[in-house]
Amino acid sequence: MFLKSGWILGLFPLSLWASSLTLDGRFEHLNTDRDLSSFSGYFESNPLYGIQFQSAGRLSLSTKDIESWGYALGGTLPWFPFFSTSLRFSEENALSSTTSLSSFLALAHLHYRPFQSWNLFLQGGWYRRFVDLGKTHFLPAVLGSSYSEHDFAVALGTEIHWSTCFSTGAKVATFEELSVYNLNNPLIQADITYQESDGLRWTLYSRYQLLLGFGRMDSFKLGVFLGLPVS
Repeated sequence: MFLKSGWILGLFPLSLWASSLTLDGRFEHLNTDRDLSSFSGYFESNPLYGIQFQSAGRLSLSTKDIESWGYALGGTLPWFPFFSTSLRFSEENALSSTTSLSSFLALAHLHYRPFQSWNLFLQGGWYRRFVDLGKTHFLPAVLGSSYSEHDFAVALGTEIHWSTCFSTGAKVATFEELSVYNLNNPLIQADITYQESDGLRWTLYSRYQLLLGFGRMDSFKLGVFLGLPVS
């Protein structure tokens, strides 16, 4: 209880800077490791010189230990109503394996509305990840890392607003709010959202992650987003 409370209090200063705050609690069943409970916070700023900045923080726990922690910082620049670009840096530390992942992700975002209530989106780009085996870091370990890797990143999805309160969504992607995955490790997500009149937003989601080439599940995640308008 103390760890969870401390995590939320640690995120509070960032919420003062944000125009929107989303809390995320999820259960993660991992095929090759112990199950986890993860708690995250995602923040978006008011536009500054046309750029909207984002930040995120995450803490993952097993029944006995803190397994990992991470954070992300990024920004999105809209060029047209239907097109924007973004850059994001994320740092993840797996404490049990003493491994640090420093990832840089560049994306282009396209969305199209056949109807006002139906949104289609496509995101594509490139990432580079620096991996340090045997050490964890707070700052990115670009120099002196054990090895680095790079690949394309992609997401394709849809969102349908059935009313002013309810919407559903689905997507296939190789990245999420903080983590970036290889092309052979995509996730499939389905979600349902309820939007209250005061701006409070609840989203129940499930993610099934595949390990292509091996024909098996990599992980299953079930979680809840709680969106809090703060300005």
